[in-house]
Amino acid sequence: MKGVARISFQGGALLVPARTRYDQQIAFEHAGTYARRYGLVHLELERKKFTISVVAGNERRVCARCDYPLESLTYALGGHGLCLRCAREDE
Repeated sequence: MKGVARISFQGGALLVPARTRYDQQIAFEHAGTYARRYGLVHLELERKKFTISVVAGNERRVCARCDYPLESLTYALGGHGLCLRCAREDE
């Protein structure tokens, strides 16, 4: 859906506007909030499907693109775990 982001999680889904870069930033923030609450979230944005999940406290992971340590959330796209900055660049 062009101009709309779909955030799905256990027990529900949320549709938010995604027409502008600001709207898309807000969609990522909403998805992060739901991931912290439910553990796993799917974000569909501009024909791309991100899987957002919480990084376990003892798990040490890095972004597949920039090697930045993933502190609390990972944004998987195409099987690669990305940091928020790299995920937003890929949107």
